[in-house]
Order: sequence, then structure tokens, then C-alpha cells
Amino acid sequence: MNKGIKVGLLLIAVSILGTGCAQKVRIKALQPAEVGAMASKKKVAISEFKNDKVGLSGKIESQIARHKLDKKRYFTVLSRKDMAKVIAEQKLQSSELMDEATSAKIGKLIGAQAIINGEISSANAESGSYQEDREKCLQYYKDGSGCARYRYYKVTCKTTQASVSANINIVDVENGSVIYGDTISKDYSADSCKAGRTSLGLLVMDSGPKQILSKGQALTKLADSIASEFVYKLTPNYIYFSVGLISSIELETVTDAQNVKFETTLAYIKAARYDKAKKLLGDLMKELDGKSYAVAYVLGVVNEATGDFDQAKELYTMADDLTVEPVDEINLAINRIDRLIEKRDEARKQMNTK
Repeated sequence: MNKGIKVGLLLIAVSILGTGCAQKVRIKALQPAEVGAMASKKKVAISEFKNDKVGLSGKIESQIARHKLDKKRYFTVLSRKDMAKVIAEQKLQSSELMDEATSAKIGKLIGAQAIINGEISSANAESGSYQEDREKCLQYYKDGSGCARYRYYKVTCKTTQASVSANINIVDVENGSVIYGDTISKDYSADSCKAGRTSLGLLVMDSGPKQILSKGQALTKLADSIASEFVYKLTPNYIYFSVGLISSIELETVTDAQNVKFETTLAYIKAARYDKAKKLLGDLMKELDGKSYAVAYVLGVVNEATGDFDQAKELYTMADDLTVEPVDEINLAINRIDRLIEKRDEARKQMNTK
């Protein structure tokens, strides 16, 4: 994960932690792809991975092909059949596509801008079983002092451990260079008896063994997870987080009617009726001559929640100018909004690149 994204997520995390128990609003924010170079490489082909017994290349191809952003497909995935035909005509093996020059050559022939290739460096799974002693209380003492009679028995516990590691490269067809390379590893470990029991004093109650994945299921799950993590890095995406509101108007001159209107506004915001909230807050801004930082801030949050980050920034700046001492919610908003605007603009640029 690059430094910019880390900083952005850190700011968001701080915003969430700093909001306490105040009423919160869910924010949707557009973030750029981690692999920004893919913005100009939207025609992609995925080769057959080397040693791919878990079907990872097919899973990556499927996820890329169906990925949509704002209801539009982000990538055009070129036919693997066309790719296989060209490889056969060139008398090559799929494994030879690990060579950047060869990938670039094949990519040009099929009209791709980028070739995704890779290999499964390891894919292992094993299962086993063991016996575990159990006890169950059959009869309690009448005075409630404990268990008078137990039943002792054994259960069979099943285990599954699996791991998959893959090396994945993206080759720029135009110049044969590696745009991005990554090694992604995933592990799965489960025991059918580890999470099926609860303790109550000295009494152990048996709730039965839990279901765990088979070796094949575990490998499939890990391959799916690797594919998802990889594809996530290639496209812009939306993140969601919550920010807190200010619950009352801070001015001493505020009237009871204005307080009621502000509370009504908060109720509309809670119901996600942002259209009504904007109107009421706009009215309050006029009534209070734009002197309330609470009203300006909450209106900023509503604009942020509806995707108008630029207007939200103006309102957060106004709220900040009206404060005579630091206000946590406003400080968090000021620090957050510039980063969100920067990331949104970067993501839009990626989306609009041909």
C-alpha cells in the first residue's frame, strides 16, 4: 500500500476514533487505485499461470472482467482463447509468458495494453483428526452447589491447514517492462473443536463440533482471497467511514425555536434525508447570520455525505473560522477533507484515462 493511501486511511481512522458517542453520518469516498499505472492499461489479458492447480489465473480474470465502478466496467478483458491461439501459432508455452519480452510480444498481437502473468509458488493442504475428552453434567445438586453426576465421553476433532502463495506480475505491452509485481500469500487453519464450547464456572458445555473447510475448499477459498486482494489494487474503489455530528448550537442567543429546528435537522440526517437537512440548515445559517460553527459544520458533513467535498471544505473552513478554541470534530474535518479531495481527483483522473 503506497504512502498516500496509508495517510488517507490514517486520517479516516482518526476521524472515526475521535467521534465518540455522538450521532454519526456515513461517508462514501472515492479512492484511487494503488497501482496507478493501470489507469492507462485498461485492455488486459491474463495468461495461464505456471503450476496453477488452484485456478488462480481464472479467478483473477473473472474478477477483473466483472468489476464495475459507478456501474461501468473498468477493464476490457481480452479473450483467453485468442491468447492461446496466438501462443500456439508462435509455438510457445504458457510458462514462457513469465518472460517480459515474450509477454509484450503476445500482448501486441492480441491488442492488449497489459499482460498479467504469474505462478503458484506453493499450494499445500492437509487434514487430520484427533480425539478429545469431554464431560457433561447430567445432574446437579439440589442446593445448586455444583454438578452431582457427569457423563464422560470422547469426540473426534477434525483439522484442516492450507496455504497458497503466488507471484504475480503485470507487464506493460508497449515497452516490455514490469508495471507491478507482487507476492501474495494466504493461510487457512481450522479445528472443528476449537470454537464449539463455552465455560460456565467449572462446567464445560458441549455445543458440538463446528464445520470446517475440506482441503479442496480451503485452497479454493485462499485462491479467491488472493485474486480479490490483487484485483482490488488495480482499480479505484470506494471506502466508507463515519463522522460525528455536533449535537447543539453553541450560541447563547439561540432561540428555543432554532434549537428545535436544529434537533429536527439531526433527525432528518439520522434518517438519511439529506435534502430536508440541507434546507433546514440553510435556513438556520441565515437566521443566525452565519455565526454558528455548529450549523456550518453539520451542513459541511451533510455535503460530504452527499459527495460534494468542495462545498464541504468551504463550510468546514467557515466553521473553523468561527471557533474561538479548538473543536475536535472540526479539526478532524479540516484534516480529512483535503486528503479526500486529493484522492477523489486522482481516482477520477484514473477513471477518465483512456
